Amino acid sequence: MARMNIALCLALVGLALLAACATASREAAFRAEEVELFRARQETSIACTTAPACDDAWARTRAFIQAHSATRIVQADDAVIQTAFPHAFGFVYLAASKDADGNGGAAIRLKAMCRGMYDSDGNAGPLYSTCAKSIISVEARFRAWLQRPGN
Repeated sequence: MARMNIALCLALVGLALLAACATASREAAFRAEEVELFRARQETSIACTTAPACDDAWARTRAFIQAHSATRIVQADDAVIQTAFPHAFGFVYLAASKDADGNGGAAIRLKAMCRGMYDSDGNAGPLYSTCAKSIISVEARFRAWLQRPGN
């Protein structure tokens, strides 16, 4: 009986150590993906200096959103483009904003989001890694899309 209790205690300690290692590994992966997301988001902000350049960039932004969002555009005006919230988890949906600088130029920002990426408490959700990879991929293509002729 004593040997069984010792074996049970050792097994529980082993499981606790394994859980701690898995949690630490998940936290490290989460932090690394958050850094990648931050870098990708910084690349989705562009500045245009003239009204015609900004109009062209805004039209290209709309085309990018149409081509890369899992859902359709539900709002589009001179300041905001937004797609619908997806019904299913794990799909990227997009929004963009254009903030005029008062001199004919503007800053355009794209934001990619993914349902299921975060829990209601703000921690990583069950699809965090899948969503992060999808968002990074979409956001990484935005600047090149704007600079490519014919969009």
